Amino acid sequence: MDKKSNADSNNQIGFSTVTRYLGKYRHYLILGGIAVLATNLLSLYAPYLTKEVFDLLEAGANLNQILKLVLIIFGLALGAAVFRFMMRRTIIWMSRFVEYDLRSDLMAHLLRLSPSFYHRNRTGDIMAHSTNDLEAIRQMIGPGIMYMSDAFFKLVISFSVMIYLSPSLTLYAAIPLVILPIAVNLISNLLHRRSMQIQEQFSQLTTTAQENLSGIRVVKAYRQEEEEIENFAQHSSLYIRLNMALAKLQGIFVPVMRLTASLSYLSVFYFGGLAVMNDEISLGTMVAFFGYLSIILWPVIALGWVVSLYQRGTASLKRINKIFAISPDTESHREEAYRGKMKGHIEFRDLTFAYNGSAVLKNISLDVKPGQSLGIVGATGSGKTSLVSMLPRLYPVNPGQLFIDGVDINDWDLQTLRRQIGVATQEPFLFSDTIKNNIAFGLDNADESSVGAAATTAALFKDVDSFPDRFDTIVGERGITLSGGQKQRTSIARAIITDPAILILDDATSAVDTETEHEINNRIREVLKGRTSIIISHRVSAVKEADIIIYLEDGKIKERGGHEELINSGGDYAALYRSQLMAAELETM
Repeated sequence: MDKKSNADSNNQIGFSTVTRYLGKYRHYLILGGIAVLATNLLSLYAPYLTKEVFDLLEAGANLNQILKLVLIIFGLALGAAVFRFMMRRTIIWMSRFVEYDLRSDLMAHLLRLSPSFYHRNRTGDIMAHSTNDLEAIRQMIGPGIMYMSDAFFKLVISFSVMIYLSPSLTLYAAIPLVILPIAVNLISNLLHRRSMQIQEQFSQLTTTAQENLSGIRVVKAYRQEEEEIENFAQHSSLYIRLNMALAKLQGIFVPVMRLTASLSYLSVFYFGGLAVMNDEISLGTMVAFFGYLSIILWPVIALGWVVSLYQRGTASLKRINKIFAISPDTESHREEAYRGKMKGHIEFRDLTFAYNGSAVLKNISLDVKPGQSLGIVGATGSGKTSLVSMLPRLYPVNPGQLFIDGVDINDWDLQTLRRQIGVATQEPFLFSDTIKNNIAFGLDNADESSVGAAATTAALFKDVDSFPDRFDTIVGERGITLSGGQKQRTSIARAIITDPAILILDDATSAVDTETEHEINNRIREVLKGRTSIIISHRVSAVKEADIIIYLEDGKIKERGGHEELINSGGDYAALYRSQLMAAELETM
């Protein structure tokens, strides 16, 4: 398939996405269409009545006849104004509803996408899709449809009446308008390219701002404020230059439209004047022609703006469509997916996993019985986090390589699976909300007693109790008002409160001191009873009580066994334990 065919295919997919929403609100479109037709019929009848007024004046009619026509013209103008209000209310409302639905569906789709999507795409780009691109699409299907349909009716009705009044004068008025299609074709292609460049640069600008604000501590720590200001200014300057180039094109468009309109006026004035002097048409017909020509002027000029809206809208629609075309790496494919209550029996059967073509896990075979605890240690990059990420199916797993309760992981319903697995990570993400809501994030309803119990287990309660607003304290963006250890303990409480069948602690106490870690381990033992747990840590002290301990190296299980067994074997685990024990002794000296 050639490039043009691919482009056409993308456009069809994109417009089918929009037409689905338009179909949902078609009653607004129908009412809007009726309002557009009504307002044009009423307003376009006025120039013809003006002709009648001049004809009556030429015939020496009395004042009452003329006054009657003037009142009718006023009534038509009033009725046209009412219908024009209805036109804007229905069609613009429709565009807002479509924008709401499209934004909601885009957000829902983004939340369903796999982590790999966010590894490949910058947050700033995604934010640009959710704001600037959606507004461009709304402008295309709201004001764009409204003004295009309004222009269509104005042109069709006006030209029809003009041909009825004088076919020859209509021809003279229309000849200068022949240059319009050529001008529109040339300038619209340039508008499209400029619009694409502007959208891409806006994404870059948004990304730069987002990264600097999110990494403000790093920027300040390395004294890079001036450099980052200059970097942002360069991106912003390029964005302005691209918009200025687009404005120049749009600035060319309007004078071309006005020049064309002026040539039409001159044609009507000259040839119409000759026709009046030769008694071929009446003065009223001449006045009506100027009235209809004035009405046509706005649709002709608006055409350039509508083309600009279309170019921007289609550019944005292609970007949005690319996101909708991406499918999650993992999803429930069958209605008969398993939705049972989880016991926690985990089996890895020769599991192998590669990411971006690089093998991350190699031939992992492991059997963890319900209620057992698994400790995982190993160097950075050995595959520890990747291994536990397989359990909630954050990444795709080949059939037959991972089972929970004897059911292939791919046969589990995703919602059921993830609802019964609790995860606390080394770098927890907290929302700009209260501590209570952050802890209860995984529950639909959570009372304060269960939140307090989870916080107590995570050794967080004393800290929260010292805050002025206690559990109603707002933690700020990404939990910035909390220390690293407090954020990790909040994450542990969030994992515990859901009462999961499988609890995963992925280096979840790395930011807390040894004393607090010991307190958390003592408290969490009660929680771990009767449920399967997986503890990842760089500290041997955190995993030594586990029923099974594995030492990962380069994506493979190099050692496995209990703590004493691994110590006696004298391998890498034993060497790690001795080095950490020696470091602890040196700290106490």
